[in-house]
Amino acid sequence: MSERRNRLDWRVTLGITIVADLVLFPMILTALEAPILSRGVSFLTAYAVSQMLRATTGLGKSPGAILQVPGLWPLLAITGLINFGLFGILNARAPEIQPILHLLLAWAAALLFIAFGVYRIKRFR
Repeated sequence: MSERRNRLDWRVTLGITIVADLVLFPMILTALEAPILSRGVSFLTAYAVSQMLRATTGLGKSPGAILQVPGLWPLLAITGLINFGLFGILNARAPEIQPILHLLLAWAAALLFIAFGVYRIKRFR
């Protein structure tokens, strides 16, 4: 598979994860009524949905291929922690703002962090 096709597949998978998270979070929040717990469940469910769609459509590399790229899996782990942590901080500091806005800001920060990290990994290869 070409590098260009692989990048497109990973972007589609990331887009599916973000959209699934944005769709699932309000539903889970109304059911659980706990923003932090709802965020964790929503994040894991969205990732599972995107991986199931990726596996059924044959998009991209398998998740095990992440371990073969030096520095990528720690970057993804830290990005997940930034996403979840920033949501928690925003929710604790500004509870009067809608949690969906916290979710959008957390995703924006995580995307900026991962874009910079991938740029740095490719630069030093």
